Amino acid sequence: MSKLSQEEVQSLRSRICHGEQGLISTLTPEQFLALLSYDYDTGFAAGKASAQKEILCMLAADGMPPEKIALLLRMEAETVREILAAKRAHIEKCRKKLEQEVKP
Repeated sequence: MSKLSQEEVQSLRSRICHGEQGLISTLTPEQFLALLSYDYDTGFAAGKASAQKEILCMLAADGMPPEKIALLLRMEAETVREILAAKRAHIEKCRKKLEQEVKP
């Protein structure tokens, strides 16, 4: 598998964002993974909270302790704990709502 250049990845991203959504179904696995990688790298490097939180939650779901996640992501351990607590609370709220909707 050859690596796509940054220009190729940016061109694909631009075309998809500007109305060529059908292009997604024609991407090779290499192109698709390059776009995902580019989006994560760009979002994380830009300090986008959503990208950081998504990565944080993936690491936590894999069993990594908050202190280690904090070191990897260069965040305060307490911030990691707060984000995880907020995610758990949101999941619990959604679970309760689904249970209420299912009751006859």
